Amino acid sequence: MKKILILGGGFGGVFCARRLEKINKNFFDVELISNNNYFIFQPLLPEVASGTISAADAVTPIRQMLPNIKFRKAQIIDINVKKKNVVLSQGFRRRLHNIDYDHLVVALGQDSNKSIVPGLEHHSFTMRTLEDAYNVRNHLIGCFELADVTLDKKLKKRLLNIVVVGGGFSGVETIGELKEMSGRLLPYYKNISENELKFHIVEFSDKLLPELAGEISKYTLSVFQKRKINIHLKTALKEVSIYKVFLSNGRSIETNTIISTIGSTVSKIIKQSGLPLKNGKIITNEFLQVQHLDNVWAIGDSALIPNKVNTNDYPYSPPTAQFAVRQAKLLAKNIILKSMKKNLRKFNYKSKGSLASLGSKKGVGKIYFFNVKGLPAWIIWRVFYLSFLPSFPTKIRVLLSWILEFFIPRNAVLTHNFQSSPVSYKIFKKGDIVFEEGMVADGFYIVKKGEFENIYKKTKTGRVFKKIYKKGSHFGSRVLLEGGRRTGTITAIKDSLVLKVQGESFKLLTENLAVLENYFGDYLPRAFKKLNLNED
Repeated sequence: MKKILILGGGFGGVFCARRLEKINKNFFDVELISNNNYFIFQPLLPEVASGTISAADAVTPIRQMLPNIKFRKAQIIDINVKKKNVVLSQGFRRRLHNIDYDHLVVALGQDSNKSIVPGLEHHSFTMRTLEDAYNVRNHLIGCFELADVTLDKKLKKRLLNIVVVGGGFSGVETIGELKEMSGRLLPYYKNISENELKFHIVEFSDKLLPELAGEISKYTLSVFQKRKINIHLKTALKEVSIYKVFLSNGRSIETNTIISTIGSTVSKIIKQSGLPLKNGKIITNEFLQVQHLDNVWAIGDSALIPNKVNTNDYPYSPPTAQFAVRQAKLLAKNIILKSMKKNLRKFNYKSKGSLASLGSKKGVGKIYFFNVKGLPAWIIWRVFYLSFLPSFPTKIRVLLSWILEFFIPRNAVLTHNFQSSPVSYKIFKKGDIVFEEGMVADGFYIVKKGEFENIYKKTKTGRVFKKIYKKGSHFGSRVLLEGGRRTGTITAIKDSLVLKVQGESFKLLTENLAVLENYFGDYLPRAFKKLNLNED
């Protein structure tokens, strides 16, 4: 039985697996790989951020959606098209696994690219994941909490200035929902007036929602103006600092809250894979096959797919959920057709339209040739998204949340976000393994109490070496700073306590703090002089 490996748990990957689940007649062994065990309905993230719906309403467990498809929660480390396998890291031990395939479906989407503006990477939020939505919500409520009690007028002004970058669908829906959320919050913060709260949206083009017709853009503009949202059109983001946004028109906005909905880039895994790229996307033919690779397929945001029936000047499929779902269904069929040595079908699809919520029960959109706006558009938007949700239980939860929201608004409370702490204590009992040879590096460890043993061996001779780490010692720096994988196995030989610094945080500190850079520059050659793993 041939193996179909699907990478990505978004619209493309999940709906491709769903269709294969229906039409596969035991021809294939289908397995889907995703770093999350849930499918997230991204268009609902602004509502998660505003508290209109809960996180559970925006996600569906993949195993529930695909009961007859193998699923593996794992991090993709490498794609090797020559060997026809994918390297995965999975589990708490971060062990590496090689998975061979006969057909590979790449549906990994794209990553945020905040490097397009200096400072944006360090001082802005995005709206792509559940973590993003919760982080935005928690941050905004935290700003309200501080603004309500501070006596520093300058600080209060910054706290109550919210800047959204990008006037496309994501930016418009985000600022619309957050503006509505702020209206629900204000009655509970007696020292904050409505006039003090400022929302800004920055858009490079000359209109909001440039993807839609002029009438719709004008209506969106008028709605936002009535809601006192500051609109900066024909304006680019020039630079971002910790407390200020600098615009291309020479103006600046003091703020503590920047939400970026612009900038996408190819994922690191795809870039390293050697797959053919153009404009940061995988090049495919009209059958969804990756260029020069008839057993590798690509769909969704990560793929550059020809689409001749597109009404725009852009001759490729746009990066929308609507197109990703259609591509996924055709791809499943084409894999079956290829296995039967039949002619493949070309991807040709014309958009049925687009819809956007503006908050406050107003929406805009275009359905076929008809423009819709106001309350009817908002209702259609909700009905459309409800029908698009992938499972019946999720549909019911979202519908009930929307109905409940009419009568009982959600509580405005701070909640813990999903991000793990970059620094944390870890307790190891005698005999516990911290990490093993060959594992991917995940952090730097400082021994607070106890004792650890590091056993490693030379690759050529197999000679075993031993090193002991006691209180005040540290380990894990070499692989993090020099690259590669763990070369030894470290075990606790006493009940121990360590301070763990996450790998990326440790590297940032070392790269930017001269004392650490100098220390490890001397320490590593000295400490590992006798090791020489690759030579005798």
